[in-house]
Amino acid sequence: MPQAPLPRPPESMRPDRVEVATPVGAGEFVEIEPGIRFECLVGSHNGSRGLTTGLVTIPPSASLSYHTHPFAESITLLSGRATAAVEGREYDLERLDNVVVPRGLAHLVRNPSDREPAVLHMALASDDPTRTVVDDAFPRERRPGGADGRDGAERVNRFRDAERFEAGPNTSFIDFFNETLMPGLEMSGGYGLFQPGGRLPAHVHDFDESICIIDGEATCVVEGRRHAMRDGATALQPRGRVHYFINESDGPMAMIWVYAGPSPVRIVVDELCATVEGDPWREGGRR
Repeated sequence: MPQAPLPRPPESMRPDRVEVATPVGAGEFVEIEPGIRFECLVGSHNGSRGLTTGLVTIPPSASLSYHTHPFAESITLLSGRATAAVEGREYDLERLDNVVVPRGLAHLVRNPSDREPAVLHMALASDDPTRTVVDDAFPRERRPGGADGRDGAERVNRFRDAERFEAGPNTSFIDFFNETLMPGLEMSGGYGLFQPGGRLPAHVHDFDESICIIDGEATCVVEGRRHAMRDGATALQPRGRVHYFINESDGPMAMIWVYAGPSPVRIVVDELCATVEGDPWREGGRR
């Protein structure tokens, strides 16, 4: 059964940073390889701990080189076409399909279109991302449409068929990755759809979170502070900040959320904690 909300977050989770909402175009830009651009929207530059997220744009007919990371990576196609390959196993992606690559596995993403760019959401389980380019010495294996990865290696989430659950009124969520789905994974995350009026309860996490608004318009409320977000804008919610998202528009809203923790655990608190007057962390606030 759902547990009753706590009257306030645990004192041990007192935050030392404020939230940051970054619109697309205002992040830090990195050219990963010639012509392939990464806009970092959550990372060390704005105070993130254990997490880097942002948008990668791959021009027509371009490809990343095979590479590895010493941490996990999540890749979600937002627009255009993309093929992801992991040690030679190739997966064609449809919009909102997701690929999760554990640490140490060589992988790449290419854009098979000769006309339009591919835009992907990328999440890395580190605030100090590095990569090592490796030779493409893998035998190519075209995986059939709808293939969902390889046991003990990469996980491929097909958006059309993914299991959904309700995380709040008028919402539909998908878990793409966590330590239960992929033992040993360092982060967790997925997709959330909010119909008009849909919202989550006021809550906190014991780790940082990134939330990227990929469709529609969202309102992010953090201890009474309101942030309007759309068109890929991404919020960094530091550990311990009381927050929730709500769809106050007349159309659907969708997000990709990623936690800098292996299990998607939230601590629900009294709704008053998400208001200015009830902010549990302000001087003279709730005790």
